[in-house]
Amino acid sequence: MKALLFIKWNCAFILMLILSACASDPKYQPIDEDFCAKIHPTQFTPLSKQLEPFHEQLLKQTGVVALEEGDVSMIARAWLTESAESTIDIQYFIFSADNIGLIAVDYLLRAADRGVKVRILVDDIMVEADADDLIALDRHPNMEIKIYNPTANIGKKLPAKLYKLTTDFGEFNQRMHNKTFIVDGQVAITGGRNMADEYFDYDHEYNFRDRDVLLIGQVTHTMQASFEQFWTSTLSVPVTELVDVPEAE
Repeated sequence: MKALLFIKWNCAFILMLILSACASDPKYQPIDEDFCAKIHPTQFTPLSKQLEPFHEQLLKQTGVVALEEGDVSMIARAWLTESAESTIDIQYFIFSADNIGLIAVDYLLRAADRGVKVRILVDDIMVEADADDLIALDRHPNMEIKIYNPTANIGKKLPAKLYKLTTDFGEFNQRMHNKTFIVDGQVAITGGRNMADEYFDYDHEYNFRDRDVLLIGQVTHTMQASFEQFWTSTLSVPVTELVDVPEAE
């Protein structure tokens, strides 16, 4: 009995020493530094300045860089957005209001605040954002949003969606799968990634295995012309024409 009691007291004493050590020397030290304040630089080098050494080559040639990893592809878009001087033209099939979508919008709004003209064209059926949020973004003087073939989602109630689906499936199913990110008409990103967590290895359940390419130079003019063709199409409708703006406010 005395031996058992001795063991119990020793165990209790050792436990007290362990707890005391943990209390006096915490494993995780408190962090007072604001890391978020360092995400966006206060100064940036304009894109034209970065491309200036390659001006002659880019008039007739195209530089290509494969973006295999999701985080690298996301960072490339962030760098381009921060370096933009005049325009950012975006065209996607899917644009979600998840982590990636919110990060993208944050960068785009900061660019718009600097005076960059931002145009966003998204397919109607896969806009995963509220109409009110789209209207709020569109109200920025340097940001414009259009919806491609708005027959199924934005500004439509369920009866209207079902009617269009059953009476004119051909038009309902005419979708836009383009995925382009063009900055100042000089640098572009295109490929398989839409704007959603699962395309950039951010989703906690599943992620797609996709690839983008970053293009610099001559071919970006062709991509810019393609964007303009879609942007000016009668199928591309300003979001302000699809939603009751006073109600959205």
